Amino acid sequence: MANRVKYQADRYYDYQEITDLLKGWEASHPQFMGISSIGKSFEDRDIWMATLTNRETGDAHGKPGFWIDANIHAGEVTGSAVALYTIWYLLDNYGKDEKVTMLLDTRTFYVVPRISVDGGEVYMHSPDIPRSSIRPYPDDLELDEGDGLIPQDINGDGEITQMRVKDPNGEWKVSESDSRLMIRRQPDDFGGTYYRLYREGIVQGYDGGSIKPAKPRWGLDINRNFPANWLPEGKQPGAGPYPLSEPETRALAETLVNTGNIGGAMAYHTTGGVILRPFCSKADDKMDKGDLAAFKAIGRRGTELTGYPCESVYEGFTNRQALHGVFLEWLYEHYGILTYSTELWSLRDQAGLDRKSVKEMIEMDDKDREEEGLRLLKWNDEVLAGKGFMGWQPADHPELGTVEIGGWYPKFVLQNPPTSLLQEECHKNMLFTLVHALALPGLEISDTTAKEIATVPNEMKVVKLTATVENNGYLPTNVSAQAIKQKAAKPVKVRLDLPEGAEMVMGKAEQDIGHLEGRARSSYGYYYASSSSGSKQRVEWIARVPATTKTLRITAHTERAGSTTLDIDI
Repeated sequence: MANRVKYQADRYYDYQEITDLLKGWEASHPQFMGISSIGKSFEDRDIWMATLTNRETGDAHGKPGFWIDANIHAGEVTGSAVALYTIWYLLDNYGKDEKVTMLLDTRTFYVVPRISVDGGEVYMHSPDIPRSSIRPYPDDLELDEGDGLIPQDINGDGEITQMRVKDPNGEWKVSESDSRLMIRRQPDDFGGTYYRLYREGIVQGYDGGSIKPAKPRWGLDINRNFPANWLPEGKQPGAGPYPLSEPETRALAETLVNTGNIGGAMAYHTTGGVILRPFCSKADDKMDKGDLAAFKAIGRRGTELTGYPCESVYEGFTNRQALHGVFLEWLYEHYGILTYSTELWSLRDQAGLDRKSVKEMIEMDDKDREEEGLRLLKWNDEVLAGKGFMGWQPADHPELGTVEIGGWYPKFVLQNPPTSLLQEECHKNMLFTLVHALALPGLEISDTTAKEIATVPNEMKVVKLTATVENNGYLPTNVSAQAIKQKAAKPVKVRLDLPEGAEMVMGKAEQDIGHLEGRARSSYGYYYASSSSGSKQRVEWIARVPATTKTLRITAHTERAGSTTLDIDI
């Protein structure tokens, strides 16, 4: 392609560049990758999906599927970077890396690098930071946000940082340890220079009184627009008028439901440095114990590879504050797909600060906040040469007069890593994705026998065939108990293909053998270990076939574990 973009792991890509990358990879790797549009966005952009598998080893839908998506929130472009890096890594390492080769031979990856394609363009090409879709919402506001502070680039540097405004009654003052750091004014602080802090922006309808945030122009959060435990706008901000009301969420939902073979999923977000799992609206004791054990076991491998803890959204990340209509919970609760959502990048981790829960962050005292602020600035100076924080600079404000503008750069320091640290973030999180994909179930046929037990007139013979069908994966063929509860996983079926003129003597040509357990169901006690025998099942047939028949084919299939065939000499 004349306009092909050369892939670089240390940069962020806009919509056209992502499109060109995907089309370029499809053209250069036709055996392994194809792209398709799963739908159109609010502004009529294609939402691209890459499908990756080795087509020479079977059809994409005949293999267990793994789903990856990113950037459902417009500003969380690190997710797009990890998704693109994963595609590149799989294509570049086939035939070099044993696990990658095995994965593309036996699995199918469905990758949607950017869901909020409209919001992502605003984020990449303007100072604005939309949450997700840029459809005006609620009340079709268009350009009239109402009175209040509207975030805007006042000093023309392409960023929306912070403003500090001198006010004798302000709540903030400058730290004595570093003039860049603003700290809370103490109860007995008098006679000094004090400030009020705001986001950089204009103040529409300013009357000299208090300054409050204006109603946002883009109030949708399309990761609150999925059917699981959905609540309306008054109870869950950004939820939309009804579940799957937005073209982006509907495109995702229809694609996932119609694909059928997906057993695992990863949704990439920022920020926080944590691997999240269900539930989002209830406690762990509401989950099947086997499913919870599998979530934790796979998550532990993620922690080993990324350094990120793995925790429940509800019990850990939000400190038991329920979130509703979330993609992560919808995939598990409605379809039993084991889904994680990684909050990529953590500035606190980079600076070596201790991890704190939401509750602990809220309850930190002012002295600890100042100490952490100083350590963050020290990291900025040592690692980024001071370029992650803009020192306070005077500016003329249209309503407030002289203000000072400065603070942390929000887009590529706070919300996403600077490009110098991007590849590291991509690589370690890609490795966890591969672990999860390797945990999917898979079918194999072994221990076959074929014996002629009788001859009959008209040049026919009677043969007895037996075979063992086994799940060679970590997860069961249904993936989760939740999938069985929701009737979302089909049982394993084993079929004997008969030639023309043949007929069954005993049993059915196609047999339903139910679900097969995986290694996840084995247990390891304090004094002894035990293994499950439910991962395999013996099947047999007796058939009358033409005497000239030399081979018969056995096929085992279920959507989430794929298909496998074996020819038996008779």
